[in-house]
Amino acid sequence: MEETTTTATNEAAKRPAFLTVLCILSFIAAGFAIIGYVTVLTLMGAASAVASGLEGMEGMSAESSAMMSDAMSKVPSAGLTWAYLIVGFITVIISLFGVIKMWKLQKLGYFLYVGASVVSMVMGMIYSGFGVMGVLFPILFIVLYGLNLKHLK
Repeated sequence: MEETTTTATNEAAKRPAFLTVLCILSFIAAGFAIIGYVTVLTLMGAASAVASGLEGMEGMSAESSAMMSDAMSKVPSAGLTWAYLIVGFITVIISLFGVIKMWKLQKLGYFLYVGASVVSMVMGMIYSGFGVMGVLFPILFIVLYGLNLKHLK
């Protein structure tokens, strides 16, 4: 019992405080992202079910039908939206796994995190165009984690 406590204490002592803070911030962000993606995926599923039910309504007036088709034309295609959500959810899981690896001082975690962040940035640009915040924070964290590469094995 005492040996595992000592090992855990030594492991935490070897991890730089800066890396610890970055990992904790990433854990928090990943937690919020996972909750957000699960919520949006659930709502998208419900909205798809409702939309498919509305398409079959024959009692809809021509005006309502035109208004609904006009609103639907402004929304990105459902396939692209589902692809964005699924890829986004997967990249969050992979980046979380990378952060866990970096928490354990494993260099593989950095590369997993960078790969997931790049894919996430590219998907964000494809789906909604260039957003400064969608690119700035991932690049900032990639650089900050990169500063800690010398501590990773």
